[in-house]
Amino acid sequence: MAISKYTLYKYVKVDSTWRYCKADYHDNSKIKRDVVFVNVKEGLLEKHPEGRYYMSHNAGTDALEAQRKRKQRLVLDEFNRLSGTTSAQSSSVLPGSAGRITLAAAAEKYFANCEARGLDPETIRKYRAAVDPFVEHCGVTYVDECRDNKQVLLNYMGWLRKQPVPKRKHSNPERTLANKVGDVRIFLKEFGITKLLKKNEEPKYHEKKVVAHPDDELDVLYGAGDAEETFLLDFFIGSMTRDHEAYGKYGDPDLTGTTLTLFGKQHKTRTVEITQRLADCIRARRKRSNSQGLFVNRNGKPDKHLLRKLQNIAKKAGAKFHTELHKLRKTGASRRYLAGVPLPTLMLELGHESLAVTQDYLADVCKPGEAKKAVADADFVPKPKIVKTGTTGD
Repeated sequence: MAISKYTLYKYVKVDSTWRYCKADYHDNSKIKRDVVFVNVKEGLLEKHPEGRYYMSHNAGTDALEAQRKRKQRLVLDEFNRLSGTTSAQSSSVLPGSAGRITLAAAAEKYFANCEARGLDPETIRKYRAAVDPFVEHCGVTYVDECRDNKQVLLNYMGWLRKQPVPKRKHSNPERTLANKVGDVRIFLKEFGITKLLKKNEEPKYHEKKVVAHPDDELDVLYGAGDAEETFLLDFFIGSMTRDHEAYGKYGDPDLTGTTLTLFGKQHKTRTVEITQRLADCIRARRKRSNSQGLFVNRNGKPDKHLLRKLQNIAKKAGAKFHTELHKLRKTGASRRYLAGVPLPTLMLELGHESLAVTQDYLADVCKPGEAKKAVADADFVPKPKIVKTGTTGD
């Protein structure tokens, strides 16, 4: 009598890399708290208190709670086997529920549909990171209990605010919270549940404003970079690329003459005119490495740690300012705008959906001293009145 099994993994940091490692158990089948196999073949075990447990979904940070969820899945599978209901549809209904769909089953159906639609696995993981905790902490069990019930979202928001926030200088936790609530609302909308919160109940946050690097900051970065690091700076500024477009997540950049074609999310492509110097550097790089990928690691795979490399340049230079890949993209767009490239052209090269987005993106860009001069010219100083006095006489 075989029943389905759910293997528990823990997402932990091993040698500076986050990995899924199989959980270890005692002889009595109880899970060993925080102990995982970092090498199954050699039986190498390590203790890792960080990270979360996973099956086919997020199982939380507590080992015993993760094991309880695993047993719950096994019991439900066994119930379906004995009752002869083994289809995905039947597994979404609990015994005695009179056909009502549970939130947990609805979530699994939603993610299965996301996979069927061909969504990126990282996007699905992002949705899971929001929806799975909502299912656990919203306070209800069935989908129909969420209808016209804003308390489920308020409960979830309250739980999110109690979670520890990573201490990062440039993080925006309120934006993260709003994004998670937005992902949950997309999930609920798939089941016809909308408009739970009023406008004044929505999560509020300050929109992050990205500012271009001025010339003196660029001098600091370029002054500390070697040939490899200089190419990273040149490429991001010269092509205004996004990080996933640079390392070729959806396809390696294609170069024809001085026209660079970039491949982005949702099968979107865009072309950018680059300088002859940068085009020559790209061709020489590909010829030297015998690879179409512009940023690859020692194993020949796409290097996804470009932000870390940029921040290492800043650290090596002793920079007192903040830098990130998006600032390089904004720097390239700003320099083109100041050089006279029309906004409609920049809209297409940046991959924006509308001209209004590009106008807002470049609203803070002006020539050095231009703003001060405009303020000075706008300042009204009343001129003194000249009163002519004279004497009458012959």
